[in-house]
Amino acid sequence: MISYNKSLNETKQENKQEQNEKIVEKKSDVKFVKIQQEIISQEKKIEPKPEPKVTEKIIEKQIKVPKNESENKISQNTKKSADIKQAKEMQKSILKETNALQEKTLEDFLSQKEPINKNILNELEKLYGEEYKNFTKVQKAYLEKNLNNFQVITQRVLDRMGYPELAAKQKIGGINTVEFVFYPNGDISDLRIINSSGYSVLDKHSIELIEIAYKDYPKPTEPIKIRFRVFYRAY
Repeated sequence: MISYNKSLNETKQENKQEQNEKIVEKKSDVKFVKIQQEIISQEKKIEPKPEPKVTEKIIEKQIKVPKNESENKISQNTKKSADIKQAKEMQKSILKETNALQEKTLEDFLSQKEPINKNILNELEKLYGEEYKNFTKVQKAYLEKNLNNFQVITQRVLDRMGYPELAAKQKIGGINTVEFVFYPNGDISDLRIINSSGYSVLDKHSIELIEIAYKDYPKPTEPIKIRFRVFYRAY
């Protein structure tokens, strides 16, 4: 009987102990759940911190020209300016020497007591008469130098144009004298026949010749009246 009671008591104690353990477990579970809920709620309450705004600073870079390069550019510009100045001075010097040489040549020519060709002087006096004496030294020098040039250039154009067809058929020849005013810019005015050949076909042809040939005549330094003869020889 005692042993039975003992075993019964032990059984009761064991059952009581098991119940206590279960209660402890439940309490711990409840506590764990509460703690977890608190942690989760705390995690939810944490708001993300705003990220700091990053402002980009624009840094202007100054390009520094190497000192040697800038010095080289300055020296090159200086050299170019010096070269241009030297070229201008040289050009002025050459122009001055050329003008001096031309003046000296003209003075030498004018200072001659006798003309270059006596025949040319005689021809000019026939063409101009007393009027020739009123010409300046420069005008006389120009005529004495270029009278033959006028005739040669005109004859060259005549050969290129050909002899007047009607005059060639009739074998007509002759000489006429042309006159015009010649200007430094190469223009002419008052072109006319002052001494006719006796044939209108030849006189008309001479006017046409001069209108073409005058472009190749040597230009005067001042306006001058030009006179010379045009020759037609029928073959």
